[in-house]
Amino acid sequence: MGICSCANDCITQPQLKLETAIQNIQSCHNAAKQTITLCTSTISTGDKLVTTGESIKDSLIGAVTDLDAESFAIIADLMDGDMAHEAKHLAGSMREHSNKCMELSMTMVKSLEESVDALPDSIESYIEKKAQQSITDELSTEERGLASNIEEDVKELTSCIDAIDNLKLLTAIQSGSNAFVAIASKSEICRKIFGIIRKFATSITTITEAILALDVSAVISKVKDILTAIGLCRYIKQFAEGCKGLMEKIVTLFEGAADKLSLLWKALSSAKDKMAESLKDVIDAQSFCEKAGEKMKQLRRSTDGMERQLNPESPLTLLKSFNQTRFGDSINVTREIDDEMVAAKSKMENAANMIYQEYKSLPPMITDGISDTVDDDDDVQLAKTSIATMESELDDMEKSIDTINSADSLQAGKVLYNEVSNLPQKIDACQDMIDVCRDCASKGQLSIDSFLGKWSLETAVSQIQQMCRLVSTSSFMKEVVVHIQRILLVMSRLLKELKKRVQSAANQAQQFLSESGVESKVESMIDSAGD
Repeated sequence: MGICSCANDCITQPQLKLETAIQNIQSCHNAAKQTITLCTSTISTGDKLVTTGESIKDSLIGAVTDLDAESFAIIADLMDGDMAHEAKHLAGSMREHSNKCMELSMTMVKSLEESVDALPDSIESYIEKKAQQSITDELSTEERGLASNIEEDVKELTSCIDAIDNLKLLTAIQSGSNAFVAIASKSEICRKIFGIIRKFATSITTITEAILALDVSAVISKVKDILTAIGLCRYIKQFAEGCKGLMEKIVTLFEGAADKLSLLWKALSSAKDKMAESLKDVIDAQSFCEKAGEKMKQLRRSTDGMERQLNPESPLTLLKSFNQTRFGDSINVTREIDDEMVAAKSKMENAANMIYQEYKSLPPMITDGISDTVDDDDDVQLAKTSIATMESELDDMEKSIDTINSADSLQAGKVLYNEVSNLPQKIDACQDMIDVCRDCASKGQLSIDSFLGKWSLETAVSQIQQMCRLVSTSSFMKEVVVHIQRILLVMSRLLKELKKRVQSAANQAQQFLSESGVESKVESMIDSAGD
């Protein structure tokens, strides 16, 4: 057999540039040592991130498991508190470490590949073919699983990010919990990956250190070890790339989840504060309605039997029973009732305006898909029907009062008598309307109590709608109070006209009796009639 054509290259030629290979191996060795230091630091950071992520996850799940309005501020603080900021910092640090680890892995691969380039072509070709295969069999089952599942882990994080990007009130609890479960679990995977990278980097330092301790001429004898080191470096690069992808997603998810959930829970917390603040006004509105109701009963008693003073068949009764103070008191009571109802309306409007502004300030992620229109219940429908009927009657009543002012005394007296006879019916109707207003204020309190109570995924939309319901209730109450004010105004006009007519008739009768000289006889007759 003859000597192969590359004999000089393989054996005798001194220009193998092994010194260059040694320098590149030294560069790889240094990069591997830096990688070990970096991984040790990153594993420590990863431990903290996993612990912090688990704490946030547990706190969030704990808060939403028994959720009430008082929990909103707690969750908002959790999303924007020291723990969350620390976790963001830790995640960002791990992302930077992943990038640095990739750079170091590429440095190691490049150094070793350049070392191979300095070897004879036949050896270089052999290494290129076998480099990746040599290390694959040395991976543990867990390491292979981590390597093969990184893409699925990234997809899972991407799905969580999409859920957070499209966060709604109904999905906030589940998506928020899922996000931090994923953050904690994927951070643990990254921590494990850095442990694998550190292990590989340690093997590389062992290999390169052994090679560097040899005489230059003996480097070729360590081709298999160089081959192993190249395979390890490439796996480090693969794992570092995977970890970088995971950490990019984790950071994006964390920032998105923390920001969006913080915004959502802060908004709900603010709404809770406004609902609680409005409670006093709503309770005050109920109190004013109750006072108005009591005064309406007083008006009912004070006007009872007034029509008898207009009975043309009982002039003696008119003269004896006319009481100017009685009429004045009744008119004053109508004013007082009006004042109470105006105050009730004002209190409800204060509460409703506050809640309306708060509802409008809620972020779309809360209000999207929620109707701010509240359907009338049966009581409201019945009240609206009664109001429509009563408005028609009040129109007729005002026309009658106008007729009284323009008609002759006899005609005016008849009309006035008829209207005064119907006065109790109007008072009772007004009392019913006051009860409607009181019920409106009570419903407003129920809306507030519901909002401030327990929350769940099933009731979240209904709880938000309580804000709209309070505003709607206040709007209807305002409509009813305006109607009550009209009733009171018409009744006040009627009482004033009644007072004027009865007083005029009494004065005329008194004057006639006095001038005729029979006053004493009439007084005697009145006394006898009274007996």
